[in-house]
Amino acid sequence: MSTPFTTQMAQRGRDKLEELKQPRRRTPASPPPVLSLALPPVGPQIRPNGQLYQPRLLGGLEDLAFLRDARHHREHVLLVGPPGTGKTALSEAAFVQDAVSGQHSGLETIVGTASTEVADFVGTFVQNPATDAFEWVSGPLLRSIENDVPLLIDEIALIDPRELTVLYALMDGRGELHVTQNPALPPLKVGPNWFVIGACNPEVPGAHLSDALLSRFHHHVEVTTDWDLATDLGVPMDLITVAKNLESRKEQETYEGWIPQLRDALAFAETSRRFGQGFAVAGLLRKCPYQDRGEFAAAMKERFGEHAALSLGTRVPAGRR
Repeated sequence: MSTPFTTQMAQRGRDKLEELKQPRRRTPASPPPVLSLALPPVGPQIRPNGQLYQPRLLGGLEDLAFLRDARHHREHVLLVGPPGTGKTALSEAAFVQDAVSGQHSGLETIVGTASTEVADFVGTFVQNPATDAFEWVSGPLLRSIENDVPLLIDEIALIDPRELTVLYALMDGRGELHVTQNPALPPLKVGPNWFVIGACNPEVPGAHLSDALLSRFHHHVEVTTDWDLATDLGVPMDLITVAKNLESRKEQETYEGWIPQLRDALAFAETSRRFGQGFAVAGLLRKCPYQDRGEFAAAMKERFGEHAALSLGTRVPAGRR
């Protein structure tokens, strides 16, 4: 069921899609990127939440077309990168055109944690409060097989590797799942549109993937923030400059701290629009992990001046209530 918010986001996505269809001028210093014709491009897509996804280059291929081709050949894909770079957005946008209203959005998703178990993948028996009877409820892995759609495992590296062995027989060519939790279910065979996309931040504490699982992912892809896209989406150039400088320092091993990514940058732009740049800077400083805030604040100061991290102050004066 749509809400006023999702309806508004969908309209924004459609407006942006129409804007992108208009021809744009490029300066001689910014030649157009080369897109391989090995795979027909999919083009911009509106995600289930109404936001527009603008395709990116991946080794000369369009990223959306690449994911759809990987599904066609059942070549499982592992996406790695910091939070907020667009790993989930890419996965959703690649298959949103296959969505079936009331059934699925083109793929099934599970978000992993340290406590994720096999039952969270396949399903479990749940007691019906009306009848007190226990009824089987399928999990996202079973639903992906039943609907013949891809399975996105977000934060896959946080899941105990022993729980992920449920995927092995499905990913290595056997393509069959035996649900021991429900003996009444027959063995489930995967269809032509099923494959696995894993997404994770390999640097997060506790992240680990077994060699056995890593070898089952045919493609390993790093996902970083597209700052040119951020510019097109209205992110202030000063923030983009700060982020790029910090990325350069990280490559030179002179900085090891936090760097805002596309999600953070878009939130900064929206906050600036509504409450002013000073408020947005203060909020971003507070968002930065405490241990990195000193260095990050110094980098921000060069472009935005002195600001303190966002915090509550004194009570509002009586005359302003």
